[in-house]
Amino acid sequence: MNNLLGAFAPLFLLLTALSALLSCDSGSTGKTAVESFHFVESSSGLPVKGQWRQAISFYDMNRDGHLDILAPPPRKAPKEDQRPFIWLGNGKGEWSSFAPDVPINIPYDYGGIAGGDFNNDDMPDMVLAIHSEALAGLKGLKDGRYGNFSKGLPPKEAFASRALASADFNNDGITDIAAVSEGLFTRESIGAESGAMVCLGGSAQWQCRFVGDKEQTRGLFADKIVTGDVNGDGNMDIGIASLQHKLDLIVWIGDGKGGFTPFNGGLMMERHYTSVAFADLNGDGRDDLIAGITGFSNQSNKRLLKAYLAENDGFKDASEGLPDNEAYYAVSAGDLDGDGVPEIVGGTGHGLINVFTQKNGRWKQVKTFGLPEGGLWRLCNTYCVDVNRDGFDDIALNYATEENNTGAIRVFLNVPRQKK
Repeated sequence: MNNLLGAFAPLFLLLTALSALLSCDSGSTGKTAVESFHFVESSSGLPVKGQWRQAISFYDMNRDGHLDILAPPPRKAPKEDQRPFIWLGNGKGEWSSFAPDVPINIPYDYGGIAGGDFNNDDMPDMVLAIHSEALAGLKGLKDGRYGNFSKGLPPKEAFASRALASADFNNDGITDIAAVSEGLFTRESIGAESGAMVCLGGSAQWQCRFVGDKEQTRGLFADKIVTGDVNGDGNMDIGIASLQHKLDLIVWIGDGKGGFTPFNGGLMMERHYTSVAFADLNGDGRDDLIAGITGFSNQSNKRLLKAYLAENDGFKDASEGLPDNEAYYAVSAGDLDGDGVPEIVGGTGHGLINVFTQKNGRWKQVKTFGLPEGGLWRLCNTYCVDVNRDGFDDIALNYATEENNTGAIRVFLNVPRQKK
């Protein structure tokens, strides 16, 4: 009898293991279900009024190992505030205002901003995309002083932008920028070329070129541009939240030399892309696309939050569970629970911040505590960034109000379950 049981022991163990395997969801991505996220506001020292448009950015400007916040001046700022703003972070979610000493002959206004070492001198610099004005570069010197580093950047008569992003596009170890045209809001900018532009950094001056053919991108404009690696080749690519529904030019693949080609198969066409973000949603080493999309004209007027997985020949819709009846004007993605799988963070037209997590190929909205429950009248951008470097992304945002000037820049630290 014992010999008989011994003979069947391997089969018993195999069946036991198979039963355990089948009892798990075979379609699981390995992600543990999250019921809620908790946040604590950590905006001490940041502005609580002003029209903070269009974007802020994060970079270690004083090289102390902690991320700082950079912002262009708010819209309609008084004269004394028409300058770039920096808030130095201490890694604990606390911020102290620092006024950089910058050239006074640049017409600073609201728009976009990026920090980085753009001239390869190991000093933090800044670049601004200024509404209705030319791009402006500021070279870091010493003791909080900055010099004009705009040589090679296009004049406003040639190109005007209020949205930019930074990355090394030609793999030379020097940070570059990409910018996208704003709408032709003023008579002075009517003659400017439209489209997207890459400006390669260097020790002497910028080298700028349009992304793609100028005729191909004529009329393209947007308020957000992002970078990532969509095809997993190690070269930086570009995503544009195009507000021109007649141009289906959202994603551009970089060749690692500063050149780009469009890559938009599988995406919704002839729509307004109100906001975009890149993140690797399925762990395959390729950045995928998250987008807020609205219809136009005789097309479907549905307002959608979409997720698209990057594949060899285009994108695959992976939006099951995401809302299809509300406009999302600010989207980002980050790992909020530290499991290596990004969540989607979206800001709605009603001023709400919603978080979505993914399991078994389906998205689900998760309860959040500590985030604003409305009142963000003109939410420009949300950001997923690990401010306190604890391995869990936090959430930041900037917004504006026209009527009572109660816009702000705010940061919310993520409090993971194991830390509460």
